[in-house]
Amino acid sequence: MRKSVLTAVGAVGAAAAAALAYSAAVEPYDIRIEHIELTTPRLPQAFDGYTIYQLSDFHMRQMGRRERKIRAILDALPPADLIALTGDLIHTRAGTEPFFELAKSFQSRDGAFSVFGNSEHKNGVRPGLFAAQLAGHGLHPLLNAHTTIERRGETIVLAGVDDPVNDLDRLPDALAGAPAGAFVLLLMHSPDSIAEAVVHGVDVVLSGHTHGGQIRFPFVGAPYTHSLFGKQMSSGYYGGYKLRKVIGIAPGRTQLYVTRGLGVSGLALRFLTPPELTIVTLRRGAPHFQKLANLTVPIGE
Repeated sequence: MRKSVLTAVGAVGAAAAAALAYSAAVEPYDIRIEHIELTTPRLPQAFDGYTIYQLSDFHMRQMGRRERKIRAILDALPPADLIALTGDLIHTRAGTEPFFELAKSFQSRDGAFSVFGNSEHKNGVRPGLFAAQLAGHGLHPLLNAHTTIERRGETIVLAGVDDPVNDLDRLPDALAGAPAGAFVLLLMHSPDSIAEAVVHGVDVVLSGHTHGGQIRFPFVGAPYTHSLFGKQMSSGYYGGYKLRKVIGIAPGRTQLYVTRGLGVSGLALRFLTPPELTIVTLRRGAPHFQKLANLTVPIGE
């Protein structure tokens, strides 16, 4: 009996050690290209098929193995219509120059636009300086501000807010002066302020911050997600009844996507929640979400 118990304990210990090794050395670098399609009724016809690469939560410290792989993936993909950078781009000031080196691979027709997460407001990062550097590199910061994008005489509003985690987001300011009745795409680092986006009638919200929990367990999910909504909003699509169930109010036309992001924070581990580069294709029509086949691109490590 004692031998059986010791054998079982040894097996459990070996499995735990293997899982720890996998979550440290394998999954953080297993970047998935998630291709999703969001159908929304107010999207102008000229933007049907519009493609967005959502890149989030790099937590850049250096140009390491993961960052080189991200660069290789971006270099192998065709240009997007828009690059959306949804915060936590650098983890410390040391990550600034490596981030801008990586940003040379951001290729899009309508430009790259960024918002801040909580990491841009700590660890010695100077938010004002970093915003100016982003602008200087053509990665236009939308910090409680908006811009418009035009295609064949039709317009959408692209809005962004500062970090919701530190209560710096001001959505009314971001939308002030926007064309009345226009389709609104909102970049918002954390999904915690999604109810305000609903109240303001935003059409599509792209968020990150949660890392999908970064560590998930089978049948249990993520014990911690960095979100006020807990595991109810760890990652993925939220709209209709699913969004209403989380926030407790009717979501109207608002649809939300929360990416797992590309980096790590805290423990440098990922388990059952691999990093994600998201390709969003917007479609015009009745509200609908579809996850398309994951893309693969031929790259070297």
